[in-house]
Amino acid sequence: MVKAIRGIDSATPIATVAQGELQGTRNGAVLSFKGVPYAANPFTAANRFKAPQPMPAWSGVRNAVDYRPMPPQPSRAPSGGLAGAADDLTLNIWAPADARNAPVLVWLPGGAYYRVDAAEGWYDGSSFARQGIVVVTVNYRVGIDGFMAIDGMPANRGLLDSVAALEWTKTNIAAFGGDAGNVTLAGQSAGAQSVMLLMGMPMAQGLFHKAIAQSPPQNHLTPSQAQRIASATAETLKVAPTAQALAAVPLPDLIAGVEAMVKDLRDRAKWGPIGGQPPYLPVIDGKVLTAPPLAALQRNASPRIPLLIGSTDEEARLYLVPGGTIDRIPPPAVAGALRGARLPAHAADVYSQARANASPGDMLALFESDQTFRMPTLNYAEQRVRAGAPVWHYNFSWSSPGFGGRLGAGHVVDVPFAFNTLGSRQAAPFLGGPGHQPLADEMHGRWARFVKTGDAGWPRYDLTTRPTMRFDTTSTVVADPLADRRKLWAGIGFE
Repeated sequence: MVKAIRGIDSATPIATVAQGELQGTRNGAVLSFKGVPYAANPFTAANRFKAPQPMPAWSGVRNAVDYRPMPPQPSRAPSGGLAGAADDLTLNIWAPADARNAPVLVWLPGGAYYRVDAAEGWYDGSSFARQGIVVVTVNYRVGIDGFMAIDGMPANRGLLDSVAALEWTKTNIAAFGGDAGNVTLAGQSAGAQSVMLLMGMPMAQGLFHKAIAQSPPQNHLTPSQAQRIASATAETLKVAPTAQALAAVPLPDLIAGVEAMVKDLRDRAKWGPIGGQPPYLPVIDGKVLTAPPLAALQRNASPRIPLLIGSTDEEARLYLVPGGTIDRIPPPAVAGALRGARLPAHAADVYSQARANASPGDMLALFESDQTFRMPTLNYAEQRVRAGAPVWHYNFSWSSPGFGGRLGAGHVVDVPFAFNTLGSRQAAPFLGGPGHQPLADEMHGRWARFVKTGDAGWPRYDLTTRPTMRFDTTSTVVADPLADRRKLWAGIGFE
């Protein structure tokens, strides 16, 4: 039986979940509970590289006032190194103080499957909570512990963590006023791809009822590709590729190995089809992931799940602008990329005209934006439309003045607009100033409407007119935006 939150009118409310009591905080009309464990520490000797294990019960009242560490991962500091710590798998909750059977938003952060931090300020769920929505942000294992292929251990452990978080939410969210029968699963980048993968995973069926995917790629590995990366990782760490040997590697050394592999896979000549992408990706193992993403959606995903999906116009500028790489791209690199993707002969003309006075770096940024994010996003949208599911598609087109006015509508710039967290510390460098609050009001409002109703409030996507909400200083619905670039990729194979 669900117990009502004690002390709901105080600064320190106490909620009761299956494992025990949690002390959170109240800020106005919003309650928050941070660092809530949904699974036991996976870095102990007994749990290492296994599927997530149940969190034991605790006695007394557990502190849920402060965030817990992110899972171990490479630091974003210029010097690199270990960030996070070996700890329980945790999630964070924001809820309206008066919540009763409120809709629930479960958020999976991005990070290329080797970083994740559900405590970042631009994921703060307070604004959603003030609109009557319970928000859950989830940490999951990444890198070697989350996704590397290890003989005898389950594959895709990070995805299994997300399933465990959804199961925990189903069991416990009523304690915070949430409705376990009205859950929207959402994420950005790797988190968005995880949403699409979970939609097609048999073990995740029924755990969520609506989906939001912001800039989902289609990166995944075959078992042989995953094994090749695992062998190279073991060589880098100078250990045998076994669970026992890997578990004996100190975490700082293990994370240094992740950093080395991230750099190594940038060598496309060495790695072939998997070069240029992160090393530790979901693998089509036949058990957790039974088929490539689009095929799995076709086989397993319910057509009753509404989907809100989209991308930013200039995703790859995030990777090319901050370090100045965009200014060092020679014309042959662009020509080679277009040939490698087997695009039509006029592709160079299309990309050269897509941005005023486009440099080779600008052209490559647009190409990589399409290849990595925009075309996969459209593939997912089209597949769901063909399956009969209701789909709403958007483009985020607001040009950020960040990084000297050159970031544009880059990857991740849309996140603080979706959460209405323009003032967060994480958002500042990406916004290049205060952002544009009217756009945040518009986009955040649409997200909240979708979570509540399953309808984003503009025409559903179809494959004839392709109505798309274009989020910008002035937001409006347009038909088939960037159609010339979309048509370049028609017939190009994505699994």
